[in-house]
Amino acid sequence: MKIIDLEPKVIAPAVLRRLEKLGLVRVFRPTPRSLRVRKGGCVVDKVYSTAPRFGTHKLICVGKNQTRIGLTTHPDNEDLILINPGRYKFKPLYLIIGLDSPENLARKAVAGRLGGSDILALRLNYDDPETCAFTMLKNTPHCEVTLPGPGRAPVFFVTEPAGLKMASVSLPGCRFRILKPR
Repeated sequence: MKIIDLEPKVIAPAVLRRLEKLGLVRVFRPTPRSLRVRKGGCVVDKVYSTAPRFGTHKLICVGKNQTRIGLTTHPDNEDLILINPGRYKFKPLYLIIGLDSPENLARKAVAGRLGGSDILALRLNYDDPETCAFTMLKNTPHCEVTLPGPGRAPVFFVTEPAGLKMASVSLPGCRFRILKPR
C-alpha cells in the first residue's frame, strides 16, 4: 500500500483563488450586478441554483470526528460555511481536495503515479470572512477530516440540495496521512 503524505496548508484567499481557477470551488463574493445597485434600489442576483432533480435546498450542521481520508463527490454544488458562533474550542478541521477528476485520480492511483501534488490538504479557519464560506463545485473529489486524539470534534455547516447523493472515489493502493504541523 502506497502512503501519500499530505502537508496541510492554512486556507488563505490565494489558495481559494487557485482552486477557483481550477474550477473546483466558488468563493462567496458579491456579484458584479449586486455591487452596482442604485440608491434606493434592490438587486437580487442568483449565484447558482441546484438541479431540481436533487430536491429542495437544505442547511445541515456537520460534526466531523473522522480521521480516515476517503474522497467523495456529489453530482451538484454544496456550500461550506465555517462559523463558530459559540466560540467552541474544536480540534482542527481539514478539507482534502483532489485536484483532478475522480477518473484521472483513479487512473493515476492504478498506475502508481498518484502523489501529494494531486491532493491538497487545507486547514480550515472559522469566522474568517475571506475563507469561511465557499461553494464546493459538483464532481470535485473532497472530504473533511480531523486529527486523531482527544478534543471536541469540529462542526461546520453545509447547504446543499435535499436529495444530494454522495459517491466514493476509489483510489486503489493509496492511503493518505496528514503530517503534523511544524
